Amino acid sequence: MFLTLLLLWSSSARITPMSRTVLRLVLAAFVSWTWVLAQEPVYILKVDVPYVSVDVSVQDTAGRTVTDLSKDDFEVYEDGIRQEIRYFSPVATPYNVFLLFDRSGSTQHKWAFMQRAVASFIASLRPQDRLAIGTFDYQFQMQLEWTSDRAKAFLALPELIHPKAIGGTNLYDALDRVLRREFRKVTGRRTIVVLTDGRDTSLYRELVTKNRLLEPLEDRGFQKVLKTVQEHRIPLYFVGINTDRNLEPNRIGGDEFRNLQLIFRNSPVPQRYLNEVRIRMEQLVEASGGRVLFPARIDEIIPLYEQIGRELGVSYSLGYISSNSTATDSFRQIEVRAHNDKLRLTQSRTGYKAQ
Repeated sequence: MFLTLLLLWSSSARITPMSRTVLRLVLAAFVSWTWVLAQEPVYILKVDVPYVSVDVSVQDTAGRTVTDLSKDDFEVYEDGIRQEIRYFSPVATPYNVFLLFDRSGSTQHKWAFMQRAVASFIASLRPQDRLAIGTFDYQFQMQLEWTSDRAKAFLALPELIHPKAIGGTNLYDALDRVLRREFRKVTGRRTIVVLTDGRDTSLYRELVTKNRLLEPLEDRGFQKVLKTVQEHRIPLYFVGINTDRNLEPNRIGGDEFRNLQLIFRNSPVPQRYLNEVRIRMEQLVEASGGRVLFPARIDEIIPLYEQIGRELGVSYSLGYISSNSTATDSFRQIEVRAHNDKLRLTQSRTGYKAQ
């Protein structure tokens, strides 16, 4: 409500240098109230990536899913050099999936679709798979502890659209907590699926209060969670909404972008801000071995979750320790092959960046 009123005022008033300064200060006060920057040391991620994982689904010539292959049916190559497969998990192995949802004000118009997407996702899981659900705005809330009970999971759905309060977006802390705490006693195949616009309040706060857009390497909160992602190696799937790829400026989630356009008139800064948000999501999934999906329309959220559920349910997990120990800032190509050349393979990722 506050941001909406402020937006109406700013759009109707003549923007002068003085009023622009006032607008910036008021916005700064608002985001400072919803989130306080933690005094953390700067984390600079150095990715040696000794262990590399990749998920693979397999179809025959008729398009049927092949689920009975073994480790010996596959070969893995990095930049054309064959690697020893150290870890292999067959299709039947249970998956532990944590669903994390951004419930900040900027995603409010997506909540009903969020609920329907979760319902479809739960229905797509196999009996042996386990599920947990968490939400976040300025703080994290656990909505469903780990369970394979589908009925219990469905009962948690109303909590997704009935928050007790709406605040800022503390994405990095929420993701860091899930990786460090919620998977502490969980073994086997693990993954996190996150629905978010990716806009951690810290980045917006820094831009509004200090008139500068942080680069990823100087963004302390981002570097901290990036380090955690690299340490835990749990694949992340981001469903990115209201990014530079699919912005809906007339929705609630577009307020932030419009406010920046008012503050930084005739400037590339607002668009750069959206670009940086997307780049950070892409760096996180690259470090984890997952991927990011950008629904073109709001109603695509539901089929995307169904797609992720299907992919997890029919995939093999392979892992290897790279024979290339050289720490160079380069992209390394991953190729998984089947001994049966008539089979069609789909990889969760085609490479990674080693630094």
